Amino acid sequence: MAAAKEFLEHAQPQAVVVDVQQEGTETFCLNLRAQTNHALTPIVAMVDHVSDLAFAGTFSWGGDDVVAASKTQALVGRLRRLPQELAIPESGRRGVAVVADPDRDRRLVRARVLRNAGYQVQFAVSADDLQRASTDSPALLVVDEELDGGLGVLASANDTTSALYLAAPRRIGALASELQNCKTTLVADGFAPPENIVFLANELSRGGSSDKRSSKRLLYGTRVVFRGEGREEEDFGYSYNISEGGLYVRTLAVPDDDRVWLELRPPRSDRLVRLEGEVVWRRPFGPLGFATVPPGFGVRIVDATASSRALWESGYAAFAAALGLAA
Repeated sequence: MAAAKEFLEHAQPQAVVVDVQQEGTETFCLNLRAQTNHALTPIVAMVDHVSDLAFAGTFSWGGDDVVAASKTQALVGRLRRLPQELAIPESGRRGVAVVADPDRDRRLVRARVLRNAGYQVQFAVSADDLQRASTDSPALLVVDEELDGGLGVLASANDTTSALYLAAPRRIGALASELQNCKTTLVADGFAPPENIVFLANELSRGGSSDKRSSKRLLYGTRVVFRGEGREEEDFGYSYNISEGGLYVRTLAVPDDDRVWLELRPPRSDRLVRLEGEVVWRRPFGPLGFATVPPGFGVRIVDATASSRALWESGYAAFAAALGLAA
């Protein structure tokens, strides 16, 4: 790790590949994200077993994708798809986002995804910092529950600023009740991948505008096995959001095929389903167009066995109901 750190002080690689079994990998990557010239550098984690936990851990310290150490071709495919040069995001296009959190590491990874989405980012490490920042009516406040006094600042904030209060999942219900009069504030899972912040911010900015989709898109993360229709080699991604009729898959290995086969576990289920999907849009790596999703591809479900379709639809409906939403 020491040699890699020294090398990166004077180099601008196209990507960084790390072995998570090496001691100090998490700290190494977080320190890399703290450097302005490496804030956008894609990081791919190699693991012995690709799992939900491997993806969640990688995203938490600023990584972009996960590959099995035994799947050399999967790594090569990702590297080949990366752009030779990264476009620098237009800072402030979407306004100012204040990240209020006493923890440096969380501030770094959350700020990265917001900058990539076109926000100008400011930090607050105390309730006083947050209070001062909120008086300027920023576009977005992202407040972690570990910030002492942060809840009180949000409760008294004006209704022109969207705010996310990030908390432990078990506390979300109680905190949502406490902030129920704050119409522009949403309580969300603080342990979820940081990219979820952009999805939630977009939902807040939409306000009460009507949604013309046939079913709501819900944040849902789980491992996805996918491959092009008729192909032998499979790959792994991680779901970002789902609807009754489709899903978005996070990956740097965006498939060229227009039809894909997918295998994943629906919400509220302990069984896998197999689906056939049509790729309806692709998002390469980088802040191109300030896309509101991480790199990956969107899929419309076009076929499945009767049992798989039933499991998918019932899982989605149960998940939507648990979130207090109509499917």
